[in-house]
Amino acid sequence: MNKLAVIAALLPAALCAADAWESKPFADWTDKDLQKVVNNSPWARQTRAVLSNAAVAGRGRSGVTDVSSDDVAGGRVSRGANSAGGADRLGAAPSDFDPTGQSAQQPGIPVVVRWQTALPLRQAQMRGKYGKEAATSPEAQKFLSQEPMLYVISVAGLQGSMVSAGGGDQAKQNIARDSTLAAKGKEPLRPIAVEFVANGSAVDVLIGFPKTMPLTLEDQEAEFSAQIGAASVKYKFKLKDMVLHGKLEL
Repeated sequence: MNKLAVIAALLPAALCAADAWESKPFADWTDKDLQKVVNNSPWARQTRAVLSNAAVAGRGRSGVTDVSSDDVAGGRVSRGANSAGGADRLGAAPSDFDPTGQSAQQPGIPVVVRWQTALPLRQAQMRGKYGKEAATSPEAQKFLSQEPMLYVISVAGLQGSMVSAGGGDQAKQNIARDSTLAAKGKEPLRPIAVEFVANGSAVDVLIGFPKTMPLTLEDQEAEFSAQIGAASVKYKFKLKDMVLHGKLEL
């Protein structure tokens, strides 16, 4: 009975500590909530990009094409991996990643890896664009109602010169060749689209994988791996943590 009393006393505190994506409509997210969703949630985590010995030290022009963050719903694209124009874009969530924290003292480059097509990330994109009006905006509702055709993973935090080295289309082809999304016991998925989104002096790299072999909770983990210029990025997503209101959100 004493143990039950202790548990009961802790319940209100536990409920108060629920994350914003579980406890609030997305249009009611504060700016702090928004940044947590896109930088520190089951769909977005900080990790390290490991540099090769031949990493370029200079900082030149990136050759990256600037695109808006939501030209088309995230994950809706029909072109090949070296697509460089037109309306078929991979969506991008708002990014306010600052790599100057404690982790910047560790080897490699701090980056944020995001599962861009997950509903909370797409909601964050609309909340960042429309603010509190996201709940009533026809454009936001249309965006969110469209089911992404791809799994889109983004990597934020790399300098543009490192990503493309002045050759945007060739860089996209190289990234597509050297990226996978894998689950144990399944053939790895390989990208059919890569896009660059300028973000200040850095670039968000968006990599789209086909849903030819859909991921399920039974897979437990999905490992993303990419070689982006001189930077190698790997991250394992825990699928059980990516369930929202009873649905696996990818």
